[in-house]
Amino acid sequence: MRSIIASKLTGAYRGFVYSALFSLLGLLIESLFFIYYGGIMLLTDIVHWAVDTLVEVFGLIVLYYAVRFGRRFPWSILVLESAAMLLSIIMALGVYIFFFTSFITSDLAMGEPTTRSPIPALATIIGGLLTGLTLVIQVKNYRLYGLEVLRVDYTHALIDLMAAFSATIGILLVYATRSQSLELLFTLITTMFIIHSLLEILRDIVKTITGSNIDYELSNRLLKKLVNELKGVYVEDTIARKIGSFYIVEARIGVDPYEKLVAIHKLRNRIVNTVINESDLIYHVDVKFYPLKTKNRRRK
Repeated sequence: MRSIIASKLTGAYRGFVYSALFSLLGLLIESLFFIYYGGIMLLTDIVHWAVDTLVEVFGLIVLYYAVRFGRRFPWSILVLESAAMLLSIIMALGVYIFFFTSFITSDLAMGEPTTRSPIPALATIIGGLLTGLTLVIQVKNYRLYGLEVLRVDYTHALIDLMAAFSATIGILLVYATRSQSLELLFTLITTMFIIHSLLEILRDIVKTITGSNIDYELSNRLLKKLVNELKGVYVEDTIARKIGSFYIVEARIGVDPYEKLVAIHKLRNRIVNTVINESDLIYHVDVKFYPLKTKNRRRK
């Protein structure tokens, strides 16, 4: 079982290597085009690439530790992932708000769009092709390994493909019409894609901080599984919380107060093995035992 889990995580890691490299390449290509041609739409798309690249890199780092150390990798890595994501959000928003404010206050007053060439559309087309490759690779990996983190990544790639298409159309239309209104419109559309990415990250971080990061579907599935497999054991509840890319599971088990310690230790191992076999992304299982007042309370 361990080898199967390791194989899945290794496959997911390879997928994220491609995803992160394509994202970084797209960011570099658009940045080079921006240096030569400028334009607020291209800059907005660059910020979108920057956010996505950070997401891919952090996901890659955590999967690297999961592959390298299995479920024994440092807990601090998961905390670092959330903290680094939060810091990245603040930095990305700060930089973009600065440039967007400059665009509103000065560039719009000039009466001319900042997109003065159709060539930047080539950068967004290349970015779309890279995103399409990411989508194909991660869909294939998800079908092979079935990890939720891969499904999330290819769904995000699909949204990014729509963003690349929108940016390309926007650049071409603005160049053809010389319309500031269209430039502002498509800039705001691309900004919405940035906000979507940031809100997804921020939502997970806020849930983690507030303790509302419970995956109820996984929690209920684990509860039913434990009840069915551990006959004669009172399983009060199971709670699965998502921390970063992985899950922490807490199981509350009622036991006879006169039960031997050796038996409780064996029961704990059975519970841990049952839980981690349910999902390859369950990082840690915390089994909490408490004494039952009467044996009649045991769930059959």
